[in-house]
Amino acid sequence: MKKIFAIFALFLLSEQLFAGDDDKIKLAVMDFEDLSGRISEDILESATEYIRIVFASTNRYIIISKDRQKEMIRNIRKKFNTDPTYRSCTDKNCQIQLGQALSADMIVKTTLSYFAGSYTVSSELIDLEKEATIIGAKEDCDGSEEELKLAIDKIVEKIAGVEISTKDEVSVHEEKPQKPVSNKDSVACEYARSESNDFAWRVYLEKYPYGECSGEAKRELDRSACKKAEKKNSASAWKAYLAEFPDGECEFKARTTLQKLKAKEEKEAESREKAAVRQQNFYSSADELMEKTFTGRYNFGILANFDYYDKFGLSTGFDFDFNVLRKPDGVGAGNLFIGFGFDLRFYPPIKSEGDLTVMEIPILANFGYDFKIDTYILRYVGFWFSPGFNLIAVFYDDEGDIEKAFAWELGFEMIFRSRFSINLGFGGNSGNYRDSSHFFLNIGTIF
Repeated sequence: MKKIFAIFALFLLSEQLFAGDDDKIKLAVMDFEDLSGRISEDILESATEYIRIVFASTNRYIIISKDRQKEMIRNIRKKFNTDPTYRSCTDKNCQIQLGQALSADMIVKTTLSYFAGSYTVSSELIDLEKEATIIGAKEDCDGSEEELKLAIDKIVEKIAGVEISTKDEVSVHEEKPQKPVSNKDSVACEYARSESNDFAWRVYLEKYPYGECSGEAKRELDRSACKKAEKKNSASAWKAYLAEFPDGECEFKARTTLQKLKAKEEKEAESREKAAVRQQNFYSSADELMEKTFTGRYNFGILANFDYYDKFGLSTGFDFDFNVLRKPDGVGAGNLFIGFGFDLRFYPPIKSEGDLTVMEIPILANFGYDFKIDTYILRYVGFWFSPGFNLIAVFYDDEGDIEKAFAWELGFEMIFRSRFSINLGFGGNSGNYRDSSHFFLNIGTIF
């Protein structure tokens, strides 16, 4: 009964198969489905391409372009498979929907299975209008490329009802004709393999877009572009990858990474916006002054001198500084400054020590950095170092002595939003015979 049905089906098909091009069956040849899991992707892709060419060589079909099929797979797979990493369209329902989307009359579905030490290639011709198999055929092989090729020839002979001659020149009736493979193609392919770089593969594809290594070239370029995008891991790199390989091996990773990068950028933008609002709310007269090139400071404080003369004293003075480098925001935001200053220090006499009175006029250079602080009250904290010289006047009873000494100070500074400042630190003098050290605490204001 099955044989009678097959003969009857072939008889009905013959009316269409031998008609003109306008009446020929529009056929979509689907990708091999490897149920054995033992065959490489390169061989499967070559087998798919070969069965496409053999069906076309019968001159009884109009073969749907593989480029159009690839374009349609992306939308169809999303409808029939929720796994975003799903690439091929080997499921029967998917292939039927793909064929219908391509406006094909029929599709050829081919599977490769392995059982009891033997491979079996089976194909079925499916009528898309009825969504039913019209005719099927199967052949056994040992899994080699040569045996797989012979099995495909026999299957096409059974389905199409013609004898396949391997000596005849193949005529492919595709919507986009392929260029014939030549010896030069093989040489170029081997050279590109030996070079194994993007430039060689791109030159090969430019010369032989449908050559015997075109699939391999596209895969190598795809993988190379993916590795480069992974290394840069930037939105521009992944967008460039998707623009060139919208259906590439790293498509899902590219889209996932782009989503993560977009979320990160949005979060950073939100943080910057909040920081800007906070900074605007905190902005004060102290910030305005510290952003200028030139700032001045007035200080008044107390000192504790030891080593040569153990005394407490008072100091007052001015500093004039220039901002030579300003970083408005980010890590380490603040001002690098240099300048100079001078003070007047007075150590009054102590009765227990007689009438010893000391006056100092230090003139110092200032080098320091004020870090910007995002708090409402405290706006800047900084460290500075000041080297210079000191004029020291020492009076005891009716005698007086004036000498010059090397002077230095190292201090910590805090500036508040009200322009109020606090300085504390220590320093010293190194003279001919009056070496001394001191601690100090100054309060003041910037202007």
